[in-house]
Amino acid sequence: LYCLTPRYKYLISMAKDIKIIIGLAACLAVGLLMNILSCALYQNAYPILVVVAYFLAPFPNLICGRHEDHSFSGEGGSGIKDLGFFLTGFLVISGFGIPAVLAHSKIIPIEAMALALAGGLVVYATILVYLHFFHKQDDDSF
Repeated sequence: LYCLTPRYKYLISMAKDIKIIIGLAACLAVGLLMNILSCALYQNAYPILVVVAYFLAPFPNLICGRHEDHSFSGEGGSGIKDLGFFLTGFLVISGFGIPAVLAHSKIIPIEAMALALAGGLVVYATILVYLHFFHKQDDDSF
């Protein structure tokens, strides 16, 4: 049997990570393309508001996630972190809600809504897959 040295094992691991990142970048590009096509094909710029929700969604967790709980009991959640989770959830849900409301009010056609929702699913699925492969969680977190 051939035994790999630690250096080669590291290079193989790094090549696997690069393949994953390239695949995720392609999926993200497809999702954003679907949102741009929902605007361009139906001559309406309103579905691009969904892309704004994509880019704003991680910021509440980035800002509020750095807050440390200084309570003595250590039980319960931190109000600041919970606010970050709430705002992130609001932005994610608004990414799906904006096209639905625009289509219901007949500002955009149903086809544009479908493209925007499909693009949103692809973008959010890409983010979840990225977090699955590259986000290291502590043992204390759930």
